[in-house]
Amino acid sequence: MLRDTLARVGTFVFAFAMAVPFLGPSHARDLGSVAVAGAFESGSIQGIARGPWRARDVARPEVVAGVEQAPAPEPEPAAAPTPEPPAIKTLSPRVVLAPPPDPPTSGVVLASWYGPGFYGNRTACGQTYTPVIVGVAHRTLPCGTLVALSYGTRSLTVPVIDRGPFVAGRTLDLSNATRLALGCPDLCTLSMRIGP
Repeated sequence: MLRDTLARVGTFVFAFAMAVPFLGPSHARDLGSVAVAGAFESGSIQGIARGPWRARDVARPEVVAGVEQAPAPEPEPAAAPTPEPPAIKTLSPRVVLAPPPDPPTSGVVLASWYGPGFYGNRTACGQTYTPVIVGVAHRTLPCGTLVALSYGTRSLTVPVIDRGPFVAGRTLDLSNATRLALGCPDLCTLSMRIGP
């Protein structure tokens, strides 16, 4: 007896689950109008159960199977949101770094060199940078300032032709020709003074 009851309940649940997708909308306004006469006249049955929305369906009520349907009510306009006061922007404290001190213009300084990636470019002083150009880059000395450099037993006086270096702790960037003339490795400590 319990088995028969469970079988009937299971059958009912299965039938209900199969019927749910075929149930129509629950509100009359969700239904499209049904044009029965027009469907039979045109030879098409589409639109009998649920026709597509048309502008004329919304514009005027129609009589379908003796029942007058009113057009769908206009949706109520949403209430205008109340403007919120602008958020107060709080500034977070920023750490302002002091500009780096001017590099020394005389004394014992650390120098590097720059080359292949810059060949063909214009220097800050307006010259075209080539492998054979003789000069140095300094951050603050005016273009054309003569600088006397000494490394070991070699000495050379060259002009400032560019700006740099932009690495902390370094004072000069040597051109490739200047580096070779002084015999400096990639990074060297040399003596520098302004003037010939």
